[in-house]
Amino acid sequence: MKGEEGLTLIELVTVLAVLSVIAFIVIPSTNFFDGSKSNVRLTITAQEVVKDLRYIQQRSIFDKEILYFETKVDKTGYYINKYEDDKNIKIKDLPTGITIEKNIQKEIRFNEMGVPSHGGCTITLKNDKKEIYITVLPATGRIMIKGDY
Repeated sequence: MKGEEGLTLIELVTVLAVLSVIAFIVIPSTNFFDGSKSNVRLTITAQEVVKDLRYIQQRSIFDKEILYFETKVDKTGYYINKYEDDKNIKIKDLPTGITIEKNIQKEIRFNEMGVPSHGGCTITLKNDKKEIYITVLPATGRIMIKGDY
């Protein structure tokens, strides 16, 4: 049957092998996966910050222990301290490429009702492509994440 046209199995496997080699060379050189990985890392970091803020809030409500949240001066992390003696409870360094800022000069702490002592604030987490905002409402102490996460 020499008149039939088509590909043999060896030709098909050879073409697939060549395409696979080209794909393995081209895909790592793009920054698509690095960008999405960076955005996932930013989202996870935002969720950790919210968890820590809620921890501080719950400790002030249930244990009557005043803790505060303060960002590092170089914006690469934050720490949680006891208000009475400035003893470190937690020191968090953010992943490389993520920075943290807050819109108030003072630390974030909550009273025994769970309301922020200095009013509300917004914490901004950002990498080179995206920003996520964490808002602490002044009247209720509600902590929310805003942004594309």
